[in-house]
Amino acid sequence: MGLLVLSGVFLLLSQVVSSYRLNVFFHTLGYKLSHKSNHILYLVGMFYNFFIPGGIGGDAYKIYLLNKEFGWKVKKLSAAAFVDRFSGLTAIGMLLVLLMIPFVQNLGWFESYLVLYGLGVVLISFVPLIAFVFIQKLFGSFKTVFFKTLGYSLVIQLLQLASVACLVANFQVLQDLFSYLLVFLISVVLSIVSFAGIGVREFVFYQAADFLQYDKDISVAIGLLFTFLTALISIIGVWFLIKKATLRLVDH
Repeated sequence: MGLLVLSGVFLLLSQVVSSYRLNVFFHTLGYKLSHKSNHILYLVGMFYNFFIPGGIGGDAYKIYLLNKEFGWKVKKLSAAAFVDRFSGLTAIGMLLVLLMIPFVQNLGWFESYLVLYGLGVVLISFVPLIAFVFIQKLFGSFKTVFFKTLGYSLVIQLLQLASVACLVANFQVLQDLFSYLLVFLISVVLSIVSFAGIGVREFVFYQAADFLQYDKDISVAIGLLFTFLTALISIIGVWFLIKKATLRLVDH
């Protein structure tokens, strides 16, 4: 039970950092939403995300409400939401490369570990550089905070990986830890791009079991528990919906 609670704590902390990262993008645009109001808005967005697959529902709600309350431009808010998610995907890309190294090593594709790890370092460095060029070209307003928010994104993903690791430890299958972490990151990407978050994680965990040779039942249970913990945190947003909490700007 203690590991489940700890998993939930890591997941909650990841959402707190996610909320702060999004507000950095808002502030970069001159939209000075208070951190407290942003946390509230983020929790409400999580609630929408859970029941409207793919995460688009929560983003759309936040954009709609901020436009309604403060008259902030939809185009700029949409850009902030997109770059926020793109920053997360960039961090996932870096961590995927890192987690793939031991699997490639086991396949024996590289005789020299020096070459393998050297290539890994190059790829991990290449991912954020390409992402930065993309942001610089299409969303120049955010280039000054790109690496700062990428740092937040890495913290977010590491906290979520810690959450998954606690679930893996709960089922006493730590020998397959790296497999579960790798599959989890892949499921996060697919949950975003498929517009069908609910069920995707469990499906990916189940389908990857044959290839990575871990227990299918335990893998699905881990996916379901992570989804359950996400749902518990998302439900907090209902309170603020019912209460109709007032959004406030930063005090000057």
